[in-house]
Amino acid sequence: MSLRNATLVHRSNGLHTGGMITKPTVLILAAAQPERAVAGADTGSPLGVLSALDSTLRRVLSSGLPMLLVAPDDQAHAALGLLPHQDVLTVSPPHAGQTHCDWLVRNIASGVMHRSQSPGWLLLPADMPMLQASTLQIMATSLGRGPIAYPCYRHRRGHPVAVSSELFSELVRMGSEQDLRRLAARYPSVDVEVDDPGVQLAQPPQADLSQLRAQLTGPMMQGLGRPKA
Repeated sequence: MSLRNATLVHRSNGLHTGGMITKPTVLILAAAQPERAVAGADTGSPLGVLSALDSTLRRVLSSGLPMLLVAPDDQAHAALGLLPHQDVLTVSPPHAGQTHCDWLVRNIASGVMHRSQSPGWLLLPADMPMLQASTLQIMATSLGRGPIAYPCYRHRRGHPVAVSSELFSELVRMGSEQDLRRLAARYPSVDVEVDDPGVQLAQPPQADLSQLRAQLTGPMMQGLGRPKA
């Protein structure tokens, strides 16, 4: 599917009915780019060194699901070459004393609030360019099975993590990675087996998003056994 056709599907394939969002929203969470990376950007590419984000956005567009990119100014501005402005939420950089992971968790809360009418949210770090669009669609239908759902490839959890709208009030109050960890531990979850190694592949690895991924999926992702629901 071409980007043009994917964008048309994204804008018209049942995203809104009577002002309501009828499908879960994919929240794409970007980390701040190091200044040296921005300075070395390839101007021949719409997003330069942000090629992982570029690929991730295209995968989400081709899924036909509602989406919202939550990103600092440089990435948000670059993404406007692919997305309409209403699908991009620009956030301020971390304030003094705030860790990057706490900042990213706070960005989840902001994204959820920004799409408060959604029946749920798929939390997707922006550096997951190998994820299949069909996996996003599968996870969008998984929320009827539990308040939290994880895609699993060969019994190992990955992303996006699907969260039901019944957790809205707790999601919007999150301000730290501890809040996210407590939320994941408090509610039951289901594992959804998918034939997609892309749920576990990040490229290129980013330390801030790696920490967020670990908090989203829980420590058992690092083990060899099946995570407990």
